[in-house]
Amino acid sequence: MSRIIIIAGDLASGKSTLAKKLSAHLKVPYFSKENIKEILGEEIDFAKIKENKKLSNSAIDLLLHILDRVTAVNGSVILEANFHKDELEKIKCECELNHEAVVLLYLTGDVDVLFERFMYRTYYENRHPVHLTHPLVTIEEFEKYILKWRDEPEVLPRHIINVTNCDRDVIFAKAVEMLKSIK
Repeated sequence: MSRIIIIAGDLASGKSTLAKKLSAHLKVPYFSKENIKEILGEEIDFAKIKENKKLSNSAIDLLLHILDRVTAVNGSVILEANFHKDELEKIKCECELNHEAVVLLYLTGDVDVLFERFMYRTYYENRHPVHLTHPLVTIEEFEKYILKWRDEPEVLPRHIINVTNCDRDVIFAKAVEMLKSIK
């Protein structure tokens, strides 16, 4: 049985880590906006925020193309990004067109905890430079950014996973249980 799993949610909530673990567990390929953006960033300039946004948009377009190809052959895939309303509407239409079920796992958490993770990741992890051009340097800017996307209308049912005070294994276990219950 094919399955389309979308992983979205807040910045620094562990979306990429969850996608990678679920991919190995379910034996389903995953594609991440971050990874695609890094590949594009190796060849295309991204020094300015406007250029970086173009890379992000191109990475999303590639994820949507992958979805188109996978649903056309009734395959399974995990797509991970901070998808927003317009992109989720395209995902929903594509899945409906090809009669594919789609599940949206939405990772969220306490803003203070996420901001701490975001800042740690920015300054102490070996992040690709393409991810370091974002101007979120205060908790107020970070919260405003997070809340803007949380407040978007729900396009696909959000199966919410609260990641506050959870390690990677707990988040993974929550996701697996949620996927079992959705079938």
